[in-house]
Amino acid sequence: MKNKYLVGISFLVAICFFSLPKNTKAAYDTLGVNGYILLQVESNGEAWYVYPLNGERYYLGRPADAFEVMKKLSLGAKHDLIINTEIFPEKLSGMILLDVEKNGEAYYIYPKNLKKYYLGRPADAFKIMRELGLGITNQNLAYVPIGNNEGKISVLPGGKYLITNVPFSAQAPYGNWDDQRQQDGCEETSALMSVKWAKGESLNKEQALSQITGSSDYTLKKYGEYRDIALQDTVDWILKDYFNYDKVALVQNITIDSMVEELRKGNLLLVPMNGQLMHNPNFKAPGPPRHMVVVKGYDYERKIFITNDPGTRNGESYEYDFNVFYDAIRNYPTGYHELIQKVEKGMIVVWR
Repeated sequence: MKNKYLVGISFLVAICFFSLPKNTKAAYDTLGVNGYILLQVESNGEAWYVYPLNGERYYLGRPADAFEVMKKLSLGAKHDLIINTEIFPEKLSGMILLDVEKNGEAYYIYPKNLKKYYLGRPADAFKIMRELGLGITNQNLAYVPIGNNEGKISVLPGGKYLITNVPFSAQAPYGNWDDQRQQDGCEETSALMSVKWAKGESLNKEQALSQITGSSDYTLKKYGEYRDIALQDTVDWILKDYFNYDKVALVQNITIDSMVEELRKGNLLLVPMNGQLMHNPNFKAPGPPRHMVVVKGYDYERKIFITNDPGTRNGESYEYDFNVFYDAIRNYPTGYHELIQKVEKGMIVVWR
């Protein structure tokens, strides 16, 4: 674990061994996993460390990632206290302690028994990860937010990330594309999927149809339009007004990297598109000139975004090439096929 580097982390020395606030971790712990090492049993056994003081997870897969976690999140402690303590206080459950009076040796305090486990060599750390790790499903893991190490956000191996529990609906749930509200319901449906995800709720076809047509009727009555709703109006009319959900932000001048960064934070993206440039064979030719989709993940190795595309019944987890998708992004004005004056690229970010 490169102990010689850890000795130089001066800010750790200033932290007193008994200075942790009481009951801090209880305020953040919703799944009972704070302080644990989590193993993704439905994937490839990827390991994450859940920091007790904020309930956020940090990826432990590569040596550089594990070292970053240790450097940023460890707690400095005196040598005698570490060596002479057999059972540590509850307030240190799940913490990583550094012996700041020796060579920066690191110890993990296992939450189940409050005993210390040495993390000195990569082999030791790997053994502890496998023997003490707590298995977790991808769905439950998605509820644990990804931590931010001063702008460096941990992601899955190979640069992959996917929010797995986003409900899906086509904008015409029963295939009634003759209903203009459903034909132009991509913004309403994308907003619906994101809000249901944010609230941890499921979604069936009957509920989807009721909400898609209901929100269209609502915006028509109150604002005079429901077709091709612009980004700002989607935020104000549909998300904040109709769905009464305000954990959203409109971001302009986006890039592929800025989209990836928001996804890495565990946020969903609502992105306006020129559907005729998306090359989706499920669209009725030539495709919708104004369209909106939910982006819920990416695979950086394969250069794809993973979406819930409401424009087709086959749209759940539909994959688009990075460049094809980005080239098709278009901000469009509210109103039926209103003229797009210039190409602008924006998105709506939705978080829990």
